[in-house]
Amino acid sequence: MYASTGQEMQLLATRLLDDLCFLDDRDADCEMAEQRVHSYGKLGVAGAFEAMFGRPGCQAEVAGVYAEIFHRLGYLTVDHTIGHSGWSELTGGLRDRFEDRDVRRSEAQTLLGSPSLIIDHGTVLCYAANDPAVGWLFVDSPAVHVRRYEAGHGRYTADKDTDPLVRSLRMSSQPFEDGLILTLYGKVLRWGPGWWIDHPSASQTPEQQAIARQLRQIRDADPSQQGEIRAAWPKFT
Repeated sequence: MYASTGQEMQLLATRLLDDLCFLDDRDADCEMAEQRVHSYGKLGVAGAFEAMFGRPGCQAEVAGVYAEIFHRLGYLTVDHTIGHSGWSELTGGLRDRFEDRDVRRSEAQTLLGSPSLIIDHGTVLCYAANDPAVGWLFVDSPAVHVRRYEAGHGRYTADKDTDPLVRSLRMSSQPFEDGLILTLYGKVLRWGPGWWIDHPSASQTPEQQAIARQLRQIRDADPSQQGEIRAAWPKFT
């Protein structure tokens, strides 16, 4: 299934799901799937990712959400599923291992093991539990094309990162925001390099927390100081 945007992927997947459920007379299952999609907000799955990261190219992320739905209804087979004890080991301490850290896709696979399903050549790694109620774990690592100018040749070249950084992990058993774990790279993508000012993490030192409070006070007292606050970001990240 090919789509050029996340919204298009959502539309195609929804149509396919509706057709399959109609043919198999599974109205209740189709309604369950619709409720799952609606939990992402009025703009659906794609809208949640676009609002969070500001990019329409979230086809793989949308496909992953629908893959879990198709698998739960028996329309999709995955390589393997993970039992109770394995799932506890897989998901235990995820925040300690990934949040506020830069982790590459290869390292994530070493830490988590072989995924149940790989989407878009690794853009999304899916880990499926045996128990449908437990949900899936998604690891997002969209590859970035780096554009470089070739001196003396008068042209640009674009290199694709073959081992991209992980942006986020998602636990589908929880609401979208609650089940989201952002790496350091993911937080910069979402909030910019000054993410730590308004979104402090447990790993911040007391000194960093104090600096963040001071910068918030400066900003709140005098909005014209925004530029100086932005200039201070690289010094304390």
